[in-house]
Amino acid sequence: MNQKDERELEKPETWDFEHPQVREPAKASRVVVSVAFRREDFMLVSASAEQSGKKVSEFIRKAALEKASGQGAVTFLRGSGSVGTVWWADRTPVTRVNAYELAVLKEEAATTYG
Repeated sequence: MNQKDERELEKPETWDFEHPQVREPAKASRVVVSVAFRREDFMLVSASAEQSGKKVSEFIRKAALEKASGQGAVTFLRGSGSVGTVWWADRTPVTRVNAYELAVLKEEAATTYG
């Protein structure tokens, strides 16, 4: 398209408001990245993606974005016992934790586990 045609299209008096053209929205631009995995690691990622009902690419993209944005799963350590302490980890997804709840969790941890 030349500059004359573009200038003509920019004039509101040439617009056809009675017969608008419906078009599909443009897709957001994307970047394709190649990532190398050891075969065993890929098998683990692939199985986890399948278990969660996602394609491998979707699973990797979501995991990377969660990690980069600080969202996703957080590991909480909990302990119990009288003679010794037994620790185990829970992988709990972070969904809605407000500042008060976070302060309470920190206080409980400091009080319980010093």
